[in-house]
Amino acid sequence: MPSTMADTVAEIESFLDIGIAAIKGLIPMIWVQSKTSPVQFLVGGIIVLLSYLFLTISPPHDPFEPPIIKPKFPVIGHLFGLMNHQVNYFSELFTRSHLPIATLPIGNQKLYVIFDAPLQQAALKSKDMDAQSFMVDFVPRIFGVKQGTVDKLLGKDGVHPNIMGDMEHVFKSALSGDNLQKLASTTLATMADTLNDVDTKKGTKIPNMFLWLQSLLSRSTSKALWGEKHNPFKDDGVIDAQWDFESHMGPLVLGFLPSIIARRAYLARNKVQSALLPYFSARHYETDPSTSYFIRARTRLLKKYNLPDDELAKNEVAITLVATTNVLSTLFWCIAEIWTRPDLLQQIRAEALLAVFGDSQKALSGDDMGTRTITIPAAGLDVKCPLLASCFRESIRLASQIVTARRVLKDTMLTDPVSGNSYLLKADTNVMMPVKVVHRNTAVWGGDAEGFNPRRFMWEELGTKVERQRKAAFVPFGGGKHMCPGRHFAFTENLALMAALAIGFEIEGLDKSELKMGDSKRGETAKPLPGLEGGQVVLKKRKGWEGLKWEFSC
Repeated sequence: MPSTMADTVAEIESFLDIGIAAIKGLIPMIWVQSKTSPVQFLVGGIIVLLSYLFLTISPPHDPFEPPIIKPKFPVIGHLFGLMNHQVNYFSELFTRSHLPIATLPIGNQKLYVIFDAPLQQAALKSKDMDAQSFMVDFVPRIFGVKQGTVDKLLGKDGVHPNIMGDMEHVFKSALSGDNLQKLASTTLATMADTLNDVDTKKGTKIPNMFLWLQSLLSRSTSKALWGEKHNPFKDDGVIDAQWDFESHMGPLVLGFLPSIIARRAYLARNKVQSALLPYFSARHYETDPSTSYFIRARTRLLKKYNLPDDELAKNEVAITLVATTNVLSTLFWCIAEIWTRPDLLQQIRAEALLAVFGDSQKALSGDDMGTRTITIPAAGLDVKCPLLASCFRESIRLASQIVTARRVLKDTMLTDPVSGNSYLLKADTNVMMPVKVVHRNTAVWGGDAEGFNPRRFMWEELGTKVERQRKAAFVPFGGGKHMCPGRHFAFTENLALMAALAIGFEIEGLDKSELKMGDSKRGETAKPLPGLEGGQVVLKKRKGWEGLKWEFSC
């Protein structure tokens, strides 16, 4: 789901109107006086203007509020910093200040930024901070639903209750127990089909590893969610449109002439919505037994709120996107890091072989395995393959650049559970919590925090104190009641797929010099830079393992 960082920045930009009005008022005076001494009054006019902006637009600051970080350029410096550097601007501010929490004055508004992991968790658990205010603002802009639909779902129409409590129950039921097992089994079955289709002699040529994984995840996840027979994402063109929408949705946040200023995202969104509409109109979520419990239960709940099918189609564009966006990037980076380190790959291969085959000497020796079916047990792989799990968590740590946003509902004191320090947060002020700052903090992760360390999450090697500290600072899934409900599903499918790849396949041609992580623009998981996705690769079956068929159990 798109981050609210862009929406917050767009909201703050409204302060520019005040500056423009001030300039209009000063222009006549400067124009008249400049006729007698142009240079003197030009300089004087600039000084007066800047002084006016600085003294009258800067918001009041209570001494109990978080300390102020002044912008390098008065009044609008922080806004320009956010617009130019996106999430990296928060890292720059933390490097400059080393504050756990700060106030950023931006025009006549202000913004709180929390850099400290325990404080972030305290904020996420606070009942006095709200995420729904941002939903009211950005959902109609991003997904094109009517404002009345959002008001209805959030109980702002005076008729319906807030849907969020019931929706949380749907997520909990759908992503646990038998429902989670079925979802994971269907997803992994599609992945197994892809592995089994690899040509025994030539392998599968992959021009772009990132795009190949993008297609694999989209096909397998959408089939598991929407059902086999009537999956709206069965058409590759719809999958491509979904990712086109995801990559270019930024300007939609502005909510102004979307068909013109965000045309590519607008057209892509329409294509996905057009594919979803007949699915809901024909009630395939009820009639197709292969539809996931999640889609069925979620749609039934939305129908209770009298959402027409066209509004359902608009709103549910987010579903497959949410289920794949962050998973894709972390899976890609984990594969890239492991398969460009031959020694690490051998260790993980040995670990996975032991987890799947036990002490089978034939499997461990690398002899010809003949023709048979190999079952990868997905459940419990994080325990059986601790190095693989550590690599995956490390990939998440480095790639996650999510910025969580909240709005303060009323004046409240936020207390750091570790230091005991308290800070006053004023009502109607936005709060931003950048994960990248927490995940790259050298005080927690060590001097090599900017690099990939495959053993960074091997808890038994680190000691209880370090384990406790790092677990508290590992926050890619949010916190409080808004913690990502699909994190267990993502962990299961990714570890299982990588275990199968490590045991039975080679990825030839992956070039470390052609890999580079980009910076997140909107506060999501970082993708590789275009043209630096690792180069062309060939997925081949390992020698002695050519005759095997792969399957997964959950």
